[in-house]
Amino acid sequence: MSSAKNQANNFNLGYIGWKYYHTIKKKAVEQEFSWSGLLISLSIAFFIVIISAWLLNFIFNSIQAGR
Repeated sequence: MSSAKNQANNFNLGYIGWKYYHTIKKKAVEQEFSWSGLLISLSIAFFIVIISAWLLNFIFNSIQAGR
């Protein structure tokens, strides 16, 4: 893993996830508007929604199959 100082200046794709979403969002809001920042934020949100929907569907189908 990189040191904390290097991570503050670099964007590490290994840290994209729900846990680090607020940190990335805060950094994006502090900076000027950029299309790449918007694309990254929308991509993260898209995958969070897709994974959440898939998990809810799996849970629902499991419950329905058990009845």
